[in-house]
Amino acid sequence: MLDHPKNDIFIHMDAKTKDYNPADTQKLVKDSRIFHTRRVKVSWGGYSQVEAALILLEAATSQGQYEHYHLLSGQDLPIKRQEEIQAFFERNHGVEFMNFQSETFGHDEWVRYYYPLQEMIGRPRRKISRAISRVFSKIQFAIQRAIRIYRNKGVKFQKGTDWFSITDQFARYVLSNREWIHKVFHDTFMPTEVYMHTIMVNSPFRSKLYQKEFIDDHVKAVARLIDWRRGGPYTFRSSDLEEIRSSEAMFARKFDENVDSEVVRKIQELYS
Repeated sequence: MLDHPKNDIFIHMDAKTKDYNPADTQKLVKDSRIFHTRRVKVSWGGYSQVEAALILLEAATSQGQYEHYHLLSGQDLPIKRQEEIQAFFERNHGVEFMNFQSETFGHDEWVRYYYPLQEMIGRPRRKISRAISRVFSKIQFAIQRAIRIYRNKGVKFQKGTDWFSITDQFARYVLSNREWIHKVFHDTFMPTEVYMHTIMVNSPFRSKLYQKEFIDDHVKAVARLIDWRRGGPYTFRSSDLEEIRSSEAMFARKFDENVDSEVVRKIQELYS
């Protein structure tokens, strides 16, 4: 569904995935070029999520200068035809698409303390694992508060959704700050929702944002349909097809073939 002569596709596959054959993906397209990046093991809430995104940006910028770089997950779909998506971003040449939750950061503990085991813990699925994780976190915070740990004083942080569509200029600006990103965000919690937003609000690129108000509107800010009212986020189903079709967004998430494969098939029929 992303196949188009103007699209190059860069894939980072989690290194934990063992049954992935990169050669198979080229069979799925006829017009796009596909590039496979260096792979790292990705853990929810860990710095490895940031590392994967930076690996993708580095690989893409090494191939040339693109109009926009779109970060999409394996649970995202384009919900407009490629010609319409291309036209939308061409009309918005030089514009940055990022979502910001609010003007207030509100998650000081994420970047103030160290989370040295987040890569190992990830997001516990079982109740007992979640309970142990909460207990460990309380102990960890108590110790760090007692010895007055306070990382990253003086940095103006900002938070928003991981997914973005950014220009070549900003992509290279982010990569030029790679050492700073590692220093500030390594061993923090959920850095993928903070690092790029923090760079943006402290940069000249802020004036280039498509949605300048921080009102947590994914459609207006980042051209993505994401529903946090019905889930974390909600997984779209066939019953949501009309909402998807009528949206002004270019992409939507999330979809899961194990939950509803029919909605994926119908979107493919409509927009491919």
